[in-house]
Amino acid sequence: MSDVVSFTLVFSTIIFMIGVVTVTGIGTLGDVQAGTESNVAEETMRNYASTLADHREGADRRSVTVKLQGHSLERVNATVGWNVSGENRNNISTGALVRTTDTDADLVYESGALFRVEDGGGGVVVRQSPFRCGDRTAHLAVTAIEGDFSIASDRRVTLESFLVNQSITTRDANNVTVYLGGAYRPDQWSGALAGDWVAGTGDEYTCKNIDRVVVHETTVRIEVVR
Repeated sequence: MSDVVSFTLVFSTIIFMIGVVTVTGIGTLGDVQAGTESNVAEETMRNYASTLADHREGADRRSVTVKLQGHSLERVNATVGWNVSGENRNNISTGALVRTTDTDADLVYESGALFRVEDGGGGVVVRQSPFRCGDRTAHLAVTAIEGDFSIASDRRVTLESFLVNQSITTRDANNVTVYLGGAYRPDQWSGALAGDWVAGTGDEYTCKNIDRVVVHETTVRIEVVR
């Protein structure tokens, strides 16, 4: 009789442990899969940011095929402003690209910078902005995105981008201020500015003690080819 009880206890324990390992394993695999998908989405957006940067170097057209993994991608409105002391503000309609994943994280591309923003509001800078302050010069490389699209797909889609125009403005200036209150995620920009930018009131940042400012505007149109 004792052998039967012992066998029953051992067998029950084995079944229980198998159940625990199975449930825990499935949960862990789910977490790993979600994390992998988020990392792939981030790397895809990082690579696409590099592709858009090619247009600043004069590339006329680029075509990139990406897998959205069921995520959404849309172009939203955003602006960046700048001025030198004593002059009116110049506002540039930059637009932004927002990829929303199924892990409640947004990947936001805006004027060369790329942010990963969590649902709770926290975020990290994935790619710094090409705005520079140092060596007696402020350089504002502003990429403006044109296009009207909002898509979601679990298949591959092709994004075609075209260089619309470029302009370079060079000004003598002791300082220049950029205004990011009109950015899609202004709260993320403080960590994206390279060099000696000084934060002011609100979402303003100033590059001081310089000799000149160079504003390099690049306008790119993006079209979605399904």
